[in-house]
Amino acid sequence: MHYKFFIIFFALLLQGCATPGWQSVQLQDYLQPYIGQSADDIQQKLNLKDLGFQTLKQPRKTDNSLIFTVLRPINIPVPMPQSFGESGSGMGSSTRIGTVQTGQQSYDVNFYCHIIFELDQQQIARSIRYEGKAC
Repeated sequence: MHYKFFIIFFALLLQGCATPGWQSVQLQDYLQPYIGQSADDIQQKLNLKDLGFQTLKQPRKTDNSLIFTVLRPINIPVPMPQSFGESGSGMGSSTRIGTVQTGQQSYDVNFYCHIIFELDQQQIARSIRYEGKAC
């Protein structure tokens, strides 16, 4: 009986892991045409907010890179155990065995993805790399 729950859980886990990868590939495909463009053109044309991404701030430009920071906030529920023990008395009483309720309390975690355009000496994008847990 428990193996059915395990199979369902495993399938959901695989689905959850597969979805961000698909989005990442889609983002990579979207950003690919920016290779060969100047850093100034990329800053003017690329608007990650229009793609549905939440950005932390304006892109940061250095001598050899142009860095966009994407923020991915995740709300994590904190499991709250209910009371243990017997409820009621006499015949027909039932014993509760630690059920867990979620959603009552939670905390927010922000994951970041840095989209880094590697620039040459003429400030032309030559490649893209990604850093962070939200990529």
